Amino acid sequence: MAEDVSERQRLEDQLRQAQKVEAVGQLAGGIAHNFNNLLTAILGYTELLLARSDPNSADRADLEEIRNAGEKAAALTGQLLAFSRKQAQMPEDVDVNSTVTGLQGMLRRVVREDISLTFDLAPTPALISIDPNELEQVILNLALNARDALPTGGHIRLEVAHADSPEALNPNSPVLPPGEYVRLSVSDDGDGIAPSVRPHLFEPFFTTKPAGKGTGLGLASVYGIVQRSNGFISVDTELGRGTTFTLHFPALPRSRPVQVTPADRWPSPPVEHTQEERTILLVEDEDSVRSVASALLRQQGYHVLDASTPRAALAIFEQHAREIDLLLTDVVMPEMSGPALAQRFVGMRPELQVLFISGYATPALAREMENPKMKFLSKPFQGSALVAAVRDIFNQAA
Repeated sequence: MAEDVSERQRLEDQLRQAQKVEAVGQLAGGIAHNFNNLLTAILGYTELLLARSDPNSADRADLEEIRNAGEKAAALTGQLLAFSRKQAQMPEDVDVNSTVTGLQGMLRRVVREDISLTFDLAPTPALISIDPNELEQVILNLALNARDALPTGGHIRLEVAHADSPEALNPNSPVLPPGEYVRLSVSDDGDGIAPSVRPHLFEPFFTTKPAGKGTGLGLASVYGIVQRSNGFISVDTELGRGTTFTLHFPALPRSRPVQVTPADRWPSPPVEHTQEERTILLVEDEDSVRSVASALLRQQGYHVLDASTPRAALAIFEQHAREIDLLLTDVVMPEMSGPALAQRFVGMRPELQVLFISGYATPALAREMENPKMKFLSKPFQGSALVAAVRDIFNQAA
């Protein structure tokens, strides 16, 4: 009876913590979404000014500082969206063994020389469904967290293994549904985590590091990525003995073919086209984003028709349906979502190409991304990334 009460109390504590983190995540996601629109405008207009500036002028150096600051802010909003599980996600079949192997060189560079690293991989492919970039982010964040726990040196161990549930887990672990899992763990032999700190580990902006040494978003983003990849995360720590973060992801069949992630997500075949012959319908309800995106594309010679609402876009499409080569649209808008608008236009023009721009992930967007004619660019983006995405869409369609 006492064990049943203790187990129920543990589950209730886990539920309260999950609800607390979820509430903070909703707030963080909304803030990050608004900042992404502002940063898209800041980065875009900075790039326009850089293109017109003298390479040797003092103004150019100032503009580059603005761009650098914008890029750092964009990285922070990306971590917030990852924590809130609203960041656009492109899951693929990924072998965790291969990902860890590919990161070994980078991990050895980012840890200090007084820290040793060991890698223990599963004997067979450890396949899961996850955004490959996000898996790399998870591994890197956990490794950096372990590094920071070893100020005077020590040892970090990364392990990949196959695991079946139920299994013997530490008391702080979540209850895993029955099934096969891939287990990824990152361990250090540092001082461990104080009991007063443990309940706050995955809260955004919580950090025990000195001012300026950490954002408090690393573990928060790890938590969000693991959660929306249908995974589970647990922490086993003891003062004076170190800490282990353990992640369990639902395993895919081991015979399933692995999708190889291209090094360049916008591969460009050597096909030429004339921008003046291309017409883009730009639909974006945020004035600053629409304005800068339109200016960037017109600077490259494209003919841009812009609309602030889906209703205005429908009116433009009725008049220029045969001229429009690409629909460039936001995802979350009043009146009608970007995916719904795209479905309507593609129904009338099956050959129409579509590029979604958003910082938000939605179920409708995930469904649309199964169509090879529909691509995605995450906010905030730089002008060069927007131009490259548009150019490559046209090149691939040629």
